[in-house]
Amino acid sequence: MKSPESKVETQENKSSRKAQTLGLPQRLLLILLPIFLTIGGVAILVKLLARQNTFSLNSTVQKLPVSVNLAEVKVGKIAESSEYIASLQSLNSETLQANIQGQVSRIFVKKGNQVTAQAPLLQISSTNQTAEINNNSGSNSAVAETIQAQLRNARAQFLELQAQQLAKMQNLKLIQQQYEKYSNLASQGAVSQQAKQEYAQRLEAAKIDFNNLNVKVESQQAAISQLTQTLQQAQIKNTANNLSAPKTLAQSQQRRIRAPFKGTVANILVKVGDSVKPSTRVVRITQNQPLEVDIPVSSEKQSQLRKGMLVEIINSEGKNIGTGKVFFISPEVNSNTRTVLVKALFDNTQMSMRAGQFAKARINWNQNSGLLIPTTAVFRIAGETFVYVAEKLNTAGQNSQLVARQKQVKLGKTVGNQYQVIEGLQPGEKVIVSELLNINNGDILTAQ
Repeated sequence: MKSPESKVETQENKSSRKAQTLGLPQRLLLILLPIFLTIGGVAILVKLLARQNTFSLNSTVQKLPVSVNLAEVKVGKIAESSEYIASLQSLNSETLQANIQGQVSRIFVKKGNQVTAQAPLLQISSTNQTAEINNNSGSNSAVAETIQAQLRNARAQFLELQAQQLAKMQNLKLIQQQYEKYSNLASQGAVSQQAKQEYAQRLEAAKIDFNNLNVKVESQQAAISQLTQTLQQAQIKNTANNLSAPKTLAQSQQRRIRAPFKGTVANILVKVGDSVKPSTRVVRITQNQPLEVDIPVSSEKQSQLRKGMLVEIINSEGKNIGTGKVFFISPEVNSNTRTVLVKALFDNTQMSMRAGQFAKARINWNQNSGLLIPTTAVFRIAGETFVYVAEKLNTAGQNSQLVARQKQVKLGKTVGNQYQVIEGLQPGEKVIVSELLNINNGDILTAQ
């Protein structure tokens, strides 16, 4: 039987033998394993710290404010309008003829010049070289007869102009009375202001027409006076030639053609040295202020046409150069074009247009109120329209930060460089109009 001491000794010997049996690889593994675990833990810790620093840096970059321009959503007028190609016509245009037979000796103007009433346009010289008086007294008599015929014709035209002047004067008085009547009724509320404006337009057109006719009458009076003086001179010389001894005589006449009214030299039909006779057309004068705007309006809009409607005149560059009002609406529809002829009066104060030119005429049918935003505020995603609205991050503070909020909007008509907003925005909101490609929903903003 073994003692306890021997048993303990036996167990120690066994443990010693097991430790001696472990090889070198196992020993190295036992030594290196703690080292590897320590290094791995340090690497993981470093990586986590790096990620945390990167996240903090990105958060800082994202939170930097973006500088943008803002525009307020405003309520404005939105006009329903149509555009047509219109022709510009002169209210008064006349082609002048030579008043004697001879040659053009001087031309005082050039094509396109602006001239006043009675301004000289060109001069015609008539020189008759005669042989001995007793051999050509019949020629002198023929000259006098020609002048007498011209004088009779001028007086007949003068009488006709006087008749027209009387008729237009009566018409002007009638329109003046009608305007005063409707003006009083409009002030009392019995008729609309539109009716008053219609008669005001008629009165203005009648005054212009009457003034133009007065200029023609004055011009015709001057022509008669000049012809009378020329006839008297011809008769005196004819008498003197019959009483004088045979000799050679040179008889010369200078006659100037003058502008019958204020206008523009549209065309000069002769040049210096050309031979002319009383029926020869020499120069054309056109009145370009005001101008009549002839607009062919589609027959579908016929029921909406009203006298006094506003018409905007737009040149070839797309610039609005003035406005006018409708004073005439044709009662008939053109069977070929299915259009209604509408006439408006354009004052052309800047003389930017001339008779014979074409321009765009925009007729405004009516006006409604609506929300408007700049076209630069809108961007599109998958065919839908959006804007960025600058909202206050903290409405309670005075120095509240602005943040970008994306909103979908429904657009209506285009009004110049603005869009009509039907849905999605409210008046007074601020929309972003710059840096749309560089901002995202929720970005912090600073307004420029």
